[in-house]
Amino acid sequence: MPINSAHPHVLEVFMSTVAVLIPTYKPGWYLQRCLQSIEEQTLPKDKFKVYIALNGPKDNFEEVIHSALENTNFNYEFFYIEKAGVSNARNYLIDNSVEPFIAFVDDDDVLSSNYLENLLGKSNTQIMGICNVYNFKNKITEKLESNMGNCFNNLRSIEYCKYNKSRKYFSSPCAQIIHRKMIDDIRFDTYLARGEDSLFMAQISKSIKGLQKTSADTIYYACLRDGSASRRRVNKKEELERILYLLKEYLRLLFTKGYDKPFILTRIVATFKQLRNIF
Repeated sequence: MPINSAHPHVLEVFMSTVAVLIPTYKPGWYLQRCLQSIEEQTLPKDKFKVYIALNGPKDNFEEVIHSALENTNFNYEFFYIEKAGVSNARNYLIDNSVEPFIAFVDDDDVLSSNYLENLLGKSNTQIMGICNVYNFKNKITEKLESNMGNCFNNLRSIEYCKYNKSRKYFSSPCAQIIHRKMIDDIRFDTYLARGEDSLFMAQISKSIKGLQKTSADTIYYACLRDGSASRRRVNKKEELERILYLLKEYLRLLFTKGYDKPFILTRIVATFKQLRNIF
């Protein structure tokens, strides 16, 4: 059963503009770092609301979350979902938020202070604002290159083509702001433990007419943390089943009206390449 919380001194007089969605599973100290970067946003606090979903075991993790929220002043809502899974948690947060724009944030990542304000200024019902991306391991001052960041530097200020370098921004729902109309009734596929991000972005791509860049100092810092879901070893049989499932879904999109066929073909090719990791 969900537990809803909000700072008692923050009154939501009117609906905010951006829903910041953060699923978290067995959170550690890094959640406080993430939330502090949201606290420092230049976008006025009445313009965004943070939604946090703890999924999986409770243990003392609710205490970790509330402790991380102690020094923040933004409006938030907290939920507990017994079933573990980032896709299930994200879907729940989409359904339980109301703001027109959505920003997906992973609980161990960090946002530059101008992140929400600058992305919001580049986004509308048809254009998705995108920002620069760096990886880091310990401190965000020790920036490492990322594929998305390299892509960002080579894109035009407004990009309408989905199958050139801009396709990197269709591999993750982070580092951008997405209008709720783009998502509509599409949700993350809970069958998948990996690859669900790319599939979700491909599914909503038919409603995204183009991408618009922020300034280069608008940054999503992605943490390369040992133990995160993207860095775990996988079973070869399960990996094969996952890849075949993704191929089936992408083939379905290829023959569905409204999708950019060259872009979907790039997803199919990229998925086929993953077979090399098995054999």
